[in-house]
Amino acid sequence: MKKKNRQDKNSSTSGPLPVVASQDETIANLRDEVAQLREELEQLRGYQTEPAFGTTWQTEMDQGIVYTDGHSPTSSMSAGRLLKQFSGLSKERMKSGQIRDSRDFDYLPNPSSDEEQLEADFVRWGYCLVKDAMSPDQVRTQVDRLIDQAAAERRLNVGMMTSANDRAQLVNNLVLKGSVFRDAVEFKELAAQGGPTVDRLLTKIMGEGFGLGCAHGSIVHTGGGLQELHIDQGGMPLPYPPFPFGSLIIWCYTDFDLANGGTYVVPGSHRNASGATSFQDGTDLLQLVNGEPGLVAVCAPSGTCILTDTRILHCGGRRTAQGTRYAMRCHYNRHFIRPLHEQSTANLHVPDHVYDELSDRLKRMMGITVNNQTPVGELSANDESDLN
Repeated sequence: MKKKNRQDKNSSTSGPLPVVASQDETIANLRDEVAQLREELEQLRGYQTEPAFGTTWQTEMDQGIVYTDGHSPTSSMSAGRLLKQFSGLSKERMKSGQIRDSRDFDYLPNPSSDEEQLEADFVRWGYCLVKDAMSPDQVRTQVDRLIDQAAAERRLNVGMMTSANDRAQLVNNLVLKGSVFRDAVEFKELAAQGGPTVDRLLTKIMGEGFGLGCAHGSIVHTGGGLQELHIDQGGMPLPYPPFPFGSLIIWCYTDFDLANGGTYVVPGSHRNASGATSFQDGTDLLQLVNGEPGLVAVCAPSGTCILTDTRILHCGGRRTAQGTRYAMRCHYNRHFIRPLHEQSTANLHVPDHVYDELSDRLKRMMGITVNNQTPVGELSANDESDLN
């Protein structure tokens, strides 16, 4: 007969008594804890934890207000100075064959439908891969619309070509260019079967009410696509809090890997084990790229959705294979941050017929719902007609 859990009658909760670990289990747990602490100490050795020598309240007060990056006396210090360390690095590593496929490292994220695994991947590596987020039919529908829109923009000489010799094209502001994109941007299942999963993950990353920074199509032909390494919150002032300001997600319309021009990332470059961001003044970020796994190309089949922490080092990858890589990139930010990129200006000229089709949630994401047609003007308590 199965024994019942003994109750602690002196406990206010009267819950089951804890099971005392054996000596071997206790030793194993302590060893794991010591190993984790040693790992964190090693990571922290590379970060500036003490104030600069000679810094006192008097020297700071004498210096005055100088939260500046050296370019403008009114600007806050940004990550731009730190990112200068990477000028030309992605091209150099690509040409020398030092960039590997993420599938070469069995511990890096693989496409998954398990939300606990996705969260763990995001926390540890700064990105995760939602498996089968779009069905083949959903991918095909969006690619067909993207190709048609891109061709029309080139024909009208307004196409945004982002690589030399027209080897890559950016199709901006997709929320105004097709209901299939609008539905995917707000995670409707008719456009993205895994949309609800992505929505839940983004809500955990940024909290309720997050906004849309941008949504654009990416078309990369053979020889195009290479960018400089960067982070997607580099314009935000330092120091960073121990959480991202946003998340860039990528809907993979075609297969991603090194040859196909999959996005390059430096896994784990967003934070250390204690939660502190890697981007601190004086940090040598090259150590992140030179370590293992270093700079890798994300491998993901068509239909995958990639979610990233905006602090992770990444860049567009060079496509060397024949053919074309298609994707949609959407940047989402916390609700208190003004929309970034082209979305902030595009919202000024949403056509009436498109505005009428936008859902309430998408309007909130785009930041275009604050509109009071009858604002309250100046009133006088002595003027009874005003009050009436």
